[in-house]
Amino acid sequence: MLRVLPASFKSISTGSAFRACQLSPLTVYSPLRSSQHTDIRSLEDLTKLKSLEGVDPELIRKLINERTVELNVQNELEMLKNLNKQEKLSQEVSLKRFVRPLWVFFLMSSTVYLILHYIWWKLEVVEKEKELQSYVESLETELDQTLKSQNQNVSSLKNNGHNKTNEKPWYRRWF
Repeated sequence: MLRVLPASFKSISTGSAFRACQLSPLTVYSPLRSSQHTDIRSLEDLTKLKSLEGVDPELIRKLINERTVELNVQNELEMLKNLNKQEKLSQEVSLKRFVRPLWVFFLMSSTVYLILHYIWWKLEVVEKEKELQSYVESLETELDQTLKSQNQNVSSLKNNGHNKTNEKPWYRRWF
């Protein structure tokens, strides 16, 4: 049987087996301290009891604090694991963030390279055309000079000889 009295009451001891204990603003006393409460070592042991009569509140507070500390440690470990996972994910994501810009960079640089290569090729072709054009012009002038010299030789022969006996018809000169 549990009796609660206000703190203003002084501890009263009667001749019977009741003993009074003053703990906090309320005084709690129980008839006997049972031996079943001495083997309480966890909150699970408290749940097995039918009532909390006669259980020391300091013991309950101590058990609750132990369990709270245990849960806090578990939560901190889970939080650290989550932070490690997030850090790994953030490192992976950081690599993924650079994949698209790298592709864009490679595509742009290859496009620029191809354009510059085309321009270089075009300039080289123009330069080669100029070189070949100058070569063709030099050959044309040389051909013109040889034709003029041959025409002068032929005309000088015609003028000198006017000899038609040695002349063959035009179609036989070729064979």
